[in-house]
Amino acid sequence: MTDAIVVVLGLVKVAALILGGVVSLLAYRAYQRTRIEGLQYFAVGLVVITIGTFLVGVLHHVFAIPSVQGMLFESLVACAGFLVMIYGLYGH
Repeated sequence: MTDAIVVVLGLVKVAALILGGVVSLLAYRAYQRTRIEGLQYFAVGLVVITIGTFLVGVLHHVFAIPSVQGMLFESLVACAGFLVMIYGLYGH
């Protein structure tokens, strides 16, 4: 990859981390106001997905994890986050 693309990718990953954190915080605040437990799990699921997405970039660039393994890790983390959200919204 060219250096410019790597920089843009890093900026996008940081932006996704910040935006995901904001949405997670808003979901948690909604839980605090309403005490609907599903919202608490929803917030946790968003945090898992957000941090997992960010960690893929760290694993790839800092520890030289191949892209395919990084995408697998990202997909597994996303599935885990979605399962937490589904549990909170429907199973709890």
